[in-house]
Amino acid sequence: MTNNAGGNPSRSDAPSHIYYFDVGAGDWQGEFTFRVTSWQRLRKTRGIGLRNRALVVAMALTQRLTGASRLESTIVATPSAGAFGVADNVVRVSKFGVTLYLLKERYLLAPDGRGVTVEANEQFSPVPGILTRKFTYPAEIQPSGMASTYHMPLLGSPWTATYQVGADRQSLDGELVCDWAKATENARRVS
Repeated sequence: MTNNAGGNPSRSDAPSHIYYFDVGAGDWQGEFTFRVTSWQRLRKTRGIGLRNRALVVAMALTQRLTGASRLESTIVATPSAGAFGVADNVVRVSKFGVTLYLLKERYLLAPDGRGVTVEANEQFSPVPGILTRKFTYPAEIQPSGMASTYHMPLLGSPWTATYQVGADRQSLDGELVCDWAKATENARRVS
């Protein structure tokens, strides 16, 4: 990796630029799955709250009855913005054309070439303004620029999400886990 005078990677070979700008920019489509891995641990987890418990039950029931949901994601890259580049991502999870989950994220890339601060706005349900919140969380891009790890607070619990870009650079597999649930994302670039 080429370093500049400050010891940070150059923009062109930084793992975060490879991940978001070279590989990630564009439109992606695929499937999203969600399942509770331990109802007992979910019941014992404190601080989740009634709202999040209701959302978990609704998501688990929807997935059980109708199968995987449709996943769509659009990443728009702005390498010259911010301290080391910015990417915006809109993720939509839907079933039968109805939006179940909408997530708008801004990835603020750190000058070290690997760190990312994510500013997120989420909405559960197709009705804007009801089940929404804003939050921030950290992420890290692996040295290859072909994998990432996110540490996000979802549904009242800490989750770890890991993503791996396929060898063809046209597919992405993700696994999101917490103490009581697991979700998967599998997507392919469509443009």
